[in-house]
Amino acid sequence: MSACLHKGLLLTLAMLINSGSALISQTKQIDEDLLVTTAWLEENLADTLLVLLHYGMKTEFKEEHIPGARFVSIWDVLVKKNEQDLRHELPDEQELEKALRSWGINDNSKIIICYQDGNSIKWSTRLFYTLDYAGLGDRVAILDGGLKAWKEEGRSVTAYVSSYMEGKVDIRIVDSVRISKAEVLAKLNNEDVILIDARPPERYYGKVREENSGRSGHIEGAVNIPYYEVSKEDSTYLFKSKEALGTLFEDHMVHEGSAIITYCGTGILASTLYFTARLLGYRVRLYDGSFQEWGDDDSLPVNR
Repeated sequence: MSACLHKGLLLTLAMLINSGSALISQTKQIDEDLLVTTAWLEENLADTLLVLLHYGMKTEFKEEHIPGARFVSIWDVLVKKNEQDLRHELPDEQELEKALRSWGINDNSKIIICYQDGNSIKWSTRLFYTLDYAGLGDRVAILDGGLKAWKEEGRSVTAYVSSYMEGKVDIRIVDSVRISKAEVLAKLNNEDVILIDARPPERYYGKVREENSGRSGHIEGAVNIPYYEVSKEDSTYLFKSKEALGTLFEDHMVHEGSAIITYCGTGILASTLYFTARLLGYRVRLYDGSFQEWGDDDSLPVNR
């Protein structure tokens, strides 16, 4: 075979592979790896590449946690208030990379997020979103059921805090996972774009005034899936099955090929719906400015 022909065949093969990959990325897929079970984690605890991040109360972490877990503060990767007076925004690239390195994360780390209780699910999914934004989404998963499930199954916990070295991760910002106010406005009348408001109904319908916003209500055309509806309606803190989550989305107009935008008050609750959409394989972006920005602009359409 001539070198020229060989090169041509290789080029054709690469084009076919890339074409197939592009098709797969546009097709609704179930991503089995974004949630891991307690059994999986126990089997992999000895993996030296594993980085187990614990989100919850530090006082309780000091009393007991999964062996090897590292306590993290979500405030290390959140801007409390930016120059536009918006709360809970993503930090700049340098600050984000510095925080992730302080958690011992490297370029080859396998990152598992453990939430302490039901209240910390929304913060843990926000952490997932932040890591996805940092370009690490293909190596991050959440422990389904968190610490509670781990303990109820009789798996070992400890008060010993393991030491670790500072990481050397080089993040690569994926700006496509977030969306601006202007972009949201431009997509309001697109039937293939589903805007999901993750707040409780009383805030969605404007019965409760939104904090730090000039108006109440919701973005015109948005559907309401409260963030707490993605977890089971009991005290297990487990996510609902993928079948149940798929039905939940479909009941709110999400369809095959939908592009999803999630938002809430300040971008925290929206992260839970962002994670769920990723789990179900939908294209999804998060409007980080959320209603605190939208509702404060009288020129933008709001419904109640």
